[in-house]
Amino acid sequence: MNIALDAMGGDNAPEAIVAGAVEAARIYGVTVSLVGRPDVIEVELKKHNTQGLDLPIVAASQVIEMNEKPAAAVRTKTDSSMVVGCKLVKRNEAQAFVSAGNTGGALAAGILHIGRIKGILRPALIGPFPTLKGACMILDVGANADVRPEHIQQFAIMGTIYARDVMGVAHPAVRILSNGEEAGKGNQLVIESFKLLEQTPSINFQGNIESKEIPTGLADVVVTDGFTGNIFVKTAETTARLMTQVITEEIKKSPLAMVGALLARKSLGRVRERMDDSHYGGAVLLGLSSVVIVAHGRSNAFAIRHAIRVAKQSVEQDLLTKIQRGIAVVEQEQPATHAAPSSS
Repeated sequence: MNIALDAMGGDNAPEAIVAGAVEAARIYGVTVSLVGRPDVIEVELKKHNTQGLDLPIVAASQVIEMNEKPAAAVRTKTDSSMVVGCKLVKRNEAQAFVSAGNTGGALAAGILHIGRIKGILRPALIGPFPTLKGACMILDVGANADVRPEHIQQFAIMGTIYARDVMGVAHPAVRILSNGEEAGKGNQLVIESFKLLEQTPSINFQGNIESKEIPTGLADVVVTDGFTGNIFVKTAETTARLMTQVITEEIKKSPLAMVGALLARKSLGRVRERMDDSHYGGAVLLGLSSVVIVAHGRSNAFAIRHAIRVAKQSVEQDLLTKIQRGIAVVEQEQPATHAAPSSS
């Protein structure tokens, strides 16, 4: 299996990206095509033992920067690492594409050069959120700021398939993010989407969920628009970092607290591990006709390695075919679902 990796994307590129590629190639036995500037990539590869590993370099002279307008950059920078990587997938020279670069750029390049699965209205980013019970999959977390109820329905179907076949949840509980748990709460999008989700037999819809309940593990899949989802995830991430910083600062103020922290070092390490989302590998851009993984911009080598693992696993599970089948079933049922009631 060949995974195309954007070696130039991310806050820590190319060092962390190449290091993660080396780890993934060694551990998972995959080919990782490093897409980017050959001279830069070669310098980084020399820092590692790559004997026996398949790490070809695919030249791309341009980079889509974080501050660029995604659609315009994808169209003008035709030799960027994102565009070249997506074209590798389109030509079936690679089975998946991974990038820690500009999220909008990855979405635009994916839609333009890879294309959507038949029947998919809007691709969505699905990302993991740590909970007391493991992880909850949230989508959309940034691909679509404005959506319609039928988009939310497709998000729920794709999220269910991903949670079941990639995350291993036997019967994923699906909820929609709202400002109240009672049916009828929420804005017009939530209310209309709620009714549509109730009529979708291929998902285990459990109703509304408030943001405060997500960390408890009440849902396996939470659906929302990309604007709301992105704000929720970023706020939660920042809050977690704030709490860690405040706790560290307060412990350092007291010698007794520092002794206690030393004694609890292993437990604190386990807490940090449970809250760390890097081993989930980033967000998957569901709905495209090939696997595209968007890793966090701050990804280190460990996170990149796991992003490649998720790409490999998604291909092995034939995720795209399962999504296409799931959407096709709903399309067949949709006319009956929306049929007007007969007059008496």
